[in-house]
Amino acid sequence: MVLNINGAAQAYLADLNRTQQQINQAQAQVSSGFRVQTPSDDPAAVPSILQVQAEIGNNRQIQSNLGSVTNELGTADSALQSAIQAVQNAGAFATEGANSTATADERANIAQQVAGLQQALVGISQTTFNGRYIFSGDQDTGPAYQLDSTQTNGVKQLISAPSTRVITDATGTAISVAKTAQQIFDAQNPDGSDASGNVFAAVNSLLTALNNNDQAGITQAASTLQSAGAYLNRQLAFYGEAQDRIAAATDLAQKFQTQQQGQLSSLRDADIPTVAVQLTQSQLDQQAALSAEANIAQQKNLFSYLG
Repeated sequence: MVLNINGAAQAYLADLNRTQQQINQAQAQVSSGFRVQTPSDDPAAVPSILQVQAEIGNNRQIQSNLGSVTNELGTADSALQSAIQAVQNAGAFATEGANSTATADERANIAQQVAGLQQALVGISQTTFNGRYIFSGDQDTGPAYQLDSTQTNGVKQLISAPSTRVITDATGTAISVAKTAQQIFDAQNPDGSDASGNVFAAVNSLLTALNNNDQAGITQAASTLQSAGAYLNRQLAFYGEAQDRIAAATDLAQKFQTQQQGQLSSLRDADIPTVAVQLTQSQLDQQAALSAEANIAQQKNLFSYLG
């Protein structure tokens, strides 16, 4: 025999079930802090939530890239400051060697110190960061230069790859963040000859003149070293400007993230005070319904609800 529950009982049970669902949903929102936990909670909001979440993920990656580049630029900046100091020291040695009272032996001793500076400059051109040779352009797995006394500039170029590396900020703007060792230390004219400011050429010309006890050559080298120092300072300025742009890009990305988090919160997060009130009201409604049904149950038996 099939028992049928009358309409009043069906309505009561449906209301009770609805109230329980409201309680469950409110409790879930309070515990998680989210209004939308599954697509069924608000299907219309889901595409916007997914889009904003993707934007936040992309922004976080941008900030991570900017942070890594910030450290790399700091390394490059420090390296170039050391290079500038080495060229200044070489200039001081040139002044000392150009003195008419300097003897051949004294100039030979100065040459040894200049050779150390030359080696230091080559070492700076081989600066690494996170396993990458940051002045080797797009082929950053190896150094761009090594010492080679048989070469005109006292160095041998191992890599001639350009540097096309850029970092994109939160607006999609590309920021150039690197130069090659050739651009920095071995500037060339279009015809391949040494350009004014060529650091390797300037230092090696001084070394050669000192070893040859060539006072005129030493004096000329002192002049080229001044040009090399000025040129290096311009390269340092490039990295300083890049650092400023990266810092500004980082600030902008952080502002975008704050905006995106606010947008995501408005789409997904629960209004906890309102939900708490709703939860309390639903629990009171449930208790009232159960209490009322208990009172009725004391007056009727189960079969009173059967049709």
